[in-house]
Amino acid sequence: MEGLYGKKIQLPANSPFTHADLKDTARTAFFGWFATLTDKDGRAVYAFDPLFLLFPDQRYPISLVQMECEACHAVLHQFRNNVAFHTRAAVAAQIKARQALRIEDTFLDLESARIDFQRLMTALIREELVVIPELPAKLAEFGVSHHPAFRNVACAMEPSSSALDSAFLSCDLLE
Repeated sequence: MEGLYGKKIQLPANSPFTHADLKDTARTAFFGWFATLTDKDGRAVYAFDPLFLLFPDQRYPISLVQMECEACHAVLHQFRNNVAFHTRAAVAAQIKARQALRIEDTFLDLESARIDFQRLMTALIREELVVIPELPAKLAEFGVSHHPAFRNVACAMEPSSSALDSAFLSCDLLE
């Protein structure tokens, strides 16, 4: 996102899209994913359940971020369902969902939740290979250890590396 904001990412001269179009697309996808991670619906991936199981010593900071995310979930849920992934809604519903994210208090709450979620995930990365020592072996067993999303897990297992760069809980997409 920073590359798009700073126009460090250059578009081809004949691109039918502008930097603003790409920023909007990335933001839309991000908010849709964020809504899905914080949605308790059984069809969604509720990020906090596995975090509580994997990191029982971190229950307090996890629950603080959970409450913060849940406080702004309704507006995220509306956005996801009307704009991000389920765009079956009328254009008026899409506009209403986008405007709801822009209300000052909502925006501040959402931005705070996003930042705190990212900080939490960054902190949990530091403990990842301690609490999930079998992770590298399981990735190899499933045949996905070569996947770019897990490149840092393999690096962390090398003697000269640090486990701090693991991608299992990486928030690279949140930046």
